Formats: sequence, C-alpha cells, structure tokens
Amino acid sequence: MSIAIPTVGGEWPKTGWQRVRSSFAANARNEGTGLPNRYERLLISRFLMPGIGGRMALLIAAIGFAGVTIGVASLVLVVSFMNGAEARLAGQIASVDGHVFVSGARHRLVHPFQLEQKLAEVGGVKAAVATLDRTGLIAVAGRSQAADLQGLDPAKMSMLPLFQGTTAVVIGRPPGQPGTLALGSDLAGRLGVGIGDHAAIASIRYDGANVSVASYEFTVSGIFRTDVYAVDGRRVIMSADDLRSVLGMSSVATRINVVLDDLDSQDTTLEAIRNAIGNGYEIATLRDLNKALFGALDQERLAMTVVISIVTMIALSNIMSSMVMLARYKAREIAILRTMGMSRSSVAKVFVGVGAAMGLAGEAAGLGIGLALKAAKDPLAELVRGQVAGPSAELDALLTLPLAVTGAEIGWIVVIVASGVVLSTLYPALRAAGTDPATVLRYT
Repeated sequence: MSIAIPTVGGEWPKTGWQRVRSSFAANARNEGTGLPNRYERLLISRFLMPGIGGRMALLIAAIGFAGVTIGVASLVLVVSFMNGAEARLAGQIASVDGHVFVSGARHRLVHPFQLEQKLAEVGGVKAAVATLDRTGLIAVAGRSQAADLQGLDPAKMSMLPLFQGTTAVVIGRPPGQPGTLALGSDLAGRLGVGIGDHAAIASIRYDGANVSVASYEFTVSGIFRTDVYAVDGRRVIMSADDLRSVLGMSSVATRINVVLDDLDSQDTTLEAIRNAIGNGYEIATLRDLNKALFGALDQERLAMTVVISIVTMIALSNIMSSMVMLARYKAREIAILRTMGMSRSSVAKVFVGVGAAMGLAGEAAGLGIGLALKAAKDPLAELVRGQVAGPSAELDALLTLPLAVTGAEIGWIVVIVASGVVLSTLYPALRAAGTDPATVLRYT
C-alpha cells in the first residue's frame, strides 16, 4: 500500500525554521540591495523593545533619544536666532544708507543723476539716492565732535528707510529746509543739543597754497536712532546744497545708495546692477563695509553651532552604548539566528536599523520641537510683554529679535545629525555581526 505525501511544487513541505533559513539564504544572495528584508525588519522592531532583561539598554537608548532631540532643537533655535540677529543688524545699518553702494574712481561720480536713474530702473531695486559724503567737525557751545557729514537731495530724503519710520527712530523732522540738519542720538547726547538748538559745522579747506577753516551755523531739526553706534555716534545729515557750501566744493555726489526690495535676492540684483551700469564703478554691500560686525556674528554662529553639535554627538554616544549593551544581551539570539543561516551582513543591518530608528526618531522630534518653538516665539513675546511692564532693554531686544531659518540650513542639520546617527551604530553593528555562534552557545 502506498502513502501519498502532500507536496508543494514537487518539493517537501518546509517547517517554520526551514522557511526562515531559506529566507536568510535568499537574502544572502541578494545583499546588493542593501535594504532590510521582511525578517530583518521584524527583528529590528523586536530589538527596539528588548524586554525585561534589556531595560538598562532601553534606558540608555531613551537618554540618547532625548539628547538628540534636545540637540537638534537647540541647533534649529541657535541658527534661527543668529539669522535674526544678522537680519536685524543689516536692517539697522540699511535704515540709513541702504543695502548696496555704487561709487566711482576716487569716490567721484561724473554723472550721478543719470546713474541714479539707471539704477532705479534695475529689477529688484526699490530706490536709488545720490549722496555727498565727507568728514567734518560739529561744535556746540565749546563742545566739538568729529562727524560724518552726508548731503542729500531734500526731495529724495523720504526714499531712504531712515525717514520712513521702519527700522530707525526719528524725532523731529527731516532736514529738508536750508540751514537745518539731523544728527545721531549718541552724537546729540554728547553735544547736549535737542530739537531747535543751534550747531556749527566746520570744515578745513586747502586750495594748494593756504589752509582755512569755514564754519556755518545750522538748526537741529531732527535726531535719529538706529542702535548702530557707528551711525548714531557720528552721522550728520543735511541737504546736499548746504554741505557743498560748507565744503566749498562743486561735487554733486560721491556715491549712490541703493535700497533693495528683497535682501535674500541680493546676489541676483547685484549681477543685474553690474550689467546695467557697466565697468568703471565700485560696488559694495553692507557686509563689505561692515566686515568686522558681520565677521563677529559669523564667528559666534560657528562657535554656538560647534558647541551644540558636540552636545548632540555626546547624545549619540549614549545610543552607541545602548547598542553595545543590546548586542551583549542578544548574543544568544544572534548565535541561534546565525546557525539558522543569517549572514553577518544581515546581523549588521539589523543593529544599524535599530540604532538609526532611535537616532532618526530623536532627530525628527528635535526638528518638530525646534520649529514649533520658533513659530511660537511671537505669541510668547506678546504674552511676556503683557505680563512685564516696561521690559529692560536686553529683554526687549530678545523679544523683538526675528527668528529665521532657511530650508538649506534645515537640510544640513538633518544631514549632519543623520550621518552621526549612522556612524554611531557601525561599531555595535560590527561587534554583533562578529558574534561566534559556537562560542556563545557553548558558554551561555
């Protein structure tokens, strides 16, 4: 009598462990894909919760997760604050002169008004104003101070942000009338003058043979404050005709101050300006003229980013420690899986997947928290203003600081932290992959 044995496709039925072993063997033949198969993904999910015996490893992993979250959130906030500080500084400086400056050889412009009109027609340019800039002396009741004198066409003063009430504070009115001037708040404080007081502007003239001093009396019509000491402590603004009389010169303008519509598209606008005006002119930006200030901001940004990155790397070391402990705790299971046909590379992929899951989850949580705090900054600032009457200058500066972060900056934060996460898992993964099944099963 014959007994029929059921078969599938002409083969003997496989038991559960045989199916697992066949899967591992098939995966070993297709390791070039680099992606975990179904059984490897199952092991990753199981190893993420190692059970009662792996609580210590789970605790250390949780500490690493929290550290990565805090580190990434701090990186987002630090970059946002530094971008906001740079934007506010640029806005304060640009509130007087603009964003881009065009001058000629030896600071002389032959046809300034034609150049001014040509610049005003460039795409991305909001306004272009010709100015006459020289150094002189301002004196009041025996007190004298060196000053940066700037002459403007009264009809175009309103085109500059300084007299539009945006980022600067102006008390009084612009010096649109002959014989009037506006000066910075720090300079006015040192001289002890206010609106309606009189001040004398003096300049030294040299005609090639004789040296003389010319002095003219002016009335203070306005006082401005930009919170930039180089401006508030030295700048005096008057009409260009008055300044030419003081200097005894015929020059109409020394440079063209250009105000941009969007500072983020500055490079594109600069290229358009160069194409429009041609060669023979010098073009400078706010950063070019204030390299020390912006350089200090860049150094501070770099230092803060390095410090926060080191803290994040320390958090990643906790993840690596937890993975080493997990490899020791799961040594017997790894040995059994190896005897069933699991390859070394599969073991390594499982442990890389476990560590990457914890680290990348912390990175995602940190990004979410950092961006959420950035978005909540303005409502929180309004809440603090409602609770604190007359905040200090330092607190007010913090509350009014804009926060900004670009997609490119978010991208490099993600790439750097993700790279650190993967690198921190390599040693534990290689150690787990190097487990000797015979030794482990013999002595455990």
